[in-house]
Amino acid sequence: MKRKKFKLLLSTLSLVVFLWGCSEDAEFTPIKTGPFTLVSHELNGITINELLIKNDWIFAATSDGVYGKNLKSTNSKFISLGLKGNNVLDLHPFTDSEILSSVVNLKENEGLVSKLYKTNDRGNTWSVFESNFGGSDPRFRDGLSDFEEVPGHPNHLYATGQSVIAKSLDRGKTWQPIWGEWGMVAQPSMNMALNPVLPNELWVGGQGPIENGYLVHLKNDREEKSWNDLVPNPTVVKEIVIDRDNPQTIYVGWEGELSKTTDNGKTWKTLIDRHAESHFFFGIGISPGNSNIIYAAKWKKAMERQILEIYHSKDKGLTWETTAFPQIAQGGVWDLRVIRSGNQDRLYLGLDKGGIAEVIVDNL
Repeated sequence: MKRKKFKLLLSTLSLVVFLWGCSEDAEFTPIKTGPFTLVSHELNGITINELLIKNDWIFAATSDGVYGKNLKSTNSKFISLGLKGNNVLDLHPFTDSEILSSVVNLKENEGLVSKLYKTNDRGNTWSVFESNFGGSDPRFRDGLSDFEEVPGHPNHLYATGQSVIAKSLDRGKTWQPIWGEWGMVAQPSMNMALNPVLPNELWVGGQGPIENGYLVHLKNDREEKSWNDLVPNPTVVKEIVIDRDNPQTIYVGWEGELSKTTDNGKTWKTLIDRHAESHFFFGIGISPGNSNIIYAAKWKKAMERQILEIYHSKDKGLTWETTAFPQIAQGGVWDLRVIRSGNQDRLYLGLDKGGIAEVIVDNL
């Protein structure tokens, strides 16, 4: 009996040590499941709002400031780049040193307080960046939720607020709404994607005041078409990704489903339906080496503890396989980025209270 108790205690301690190692990445042992290998897990306990890649760096806008990692440095880890204690919704790296960040904090007796910050030395120092984003009335000040840069025009930015799309021609100093208005009643998070091949086309989605998920297609800064019932409501747009090889192909992640158009919005097809489970598809990525390969990941509503699960398709979303990593207890995905390294895809997954997981993909 004592021997059995000892074995049980030993097994329990081994499991605790294993999970601790997964969480803290102190001595992380890669975990291979099918074609995926989980090679690192960092910043556990922090929510990742957005992941951005610029030159040789990957940056993270998080619930505890800005973090960054040098992708070319062997065995490098994510390091704090400042603004700790602040909820950074999004950031825009003009270069890997000059970064503009949007901070939205919930303050007692003040409500939501929105500010822009800028660094010119990769986070060593930050200062408040004065701009007119959100309008002049502080009572209805929009929090900036998403940035997009126009390729080849580094001074030209788009950004979203609560229910507004604005553009700046002077690196974020002054903004002019091109769709919607400042201070509109809506959910405070919109998602946006600029067509990488047709940069005069912009796709934006979010959620209206009656939980209606909407999607807007703009061309030359004017609304081309909009949808308010493209998928069953209530819903919200959480991610938009455009296929560089097929610029009329757009993938949209909603609350409840992942959908796709191949004709610039004329017709749509549901690729994954999870409305009954309230799965939010925050993560969508296209393999840089093969646009037939699509990655997706989700967050489950009202479930803080959830394992990390990755979807992948080898036929542009017609069929899907899933791979789970139960070792990650807080594996709800809030963002996904994929880069090509040699002949492998590398996925970076930003998690809700679970930090950042890095996964290598082999032989799909």
